[in-house]
Amino acid sequence: MWPVVQSILDTISGRSRKRVCAPILEKRNHFEDPNRITILSLLADTEDRCLIDDLSSKYSWDVFFAKGWREAYGLTDQIKPAIILFDRDVAGADWRHVVSALASTSTAACVLLVSRVADDYLWNEVVSNGGYDVVPKPLREDDLVRVVRLAWSYWNGIRQAGAMRK
Repeated sequence: MWPVVQSILDTISGRSRKRVCAPILEKRNHFEDPNRITILSLLADTEDRCLIDDLSSKYSWDVFFAKGWREAYGLTDQIKPAIILFDRDVAGADWRHVVSALASTSTAACVLLVSRVADDYLWNEVVSNGGYDVVPKPLREDDLVRVVRLAWSYWNGIRQAGAMRK
């Protein structure tokens, strides 16, 4: 009974205003529309995941959330993302190794490294490891939408050029 009473008191006092967004590993807005952008997201921060979740309906993105890079790597063949958002702060491996592994999947997704540091040196390292760009933290809608659209345009152009050669 006490947890229920505490929850009611927290709600009344405003202490329980934690933002709720899509749980990890849940797909959002998945349709088979070639104009939709499929994004696989590995973000450490809940607020960043919530922002991506909010933007998914606004910008026609199919967003999938994963807990770790190994899970994400395994999902790439199933969901075929054009964009992979990988947070440098996700624990478990060196970001260089993860960017390289994710960029080398069969979909050749554009890997965007999300980082508190966003300078030319880091960008060069990301590109030399197969990534596409660096997105500064904390995530902001304008920056994220711009980079996602550019990456998708690049990815889509490469994909169409490959299809024309076949």
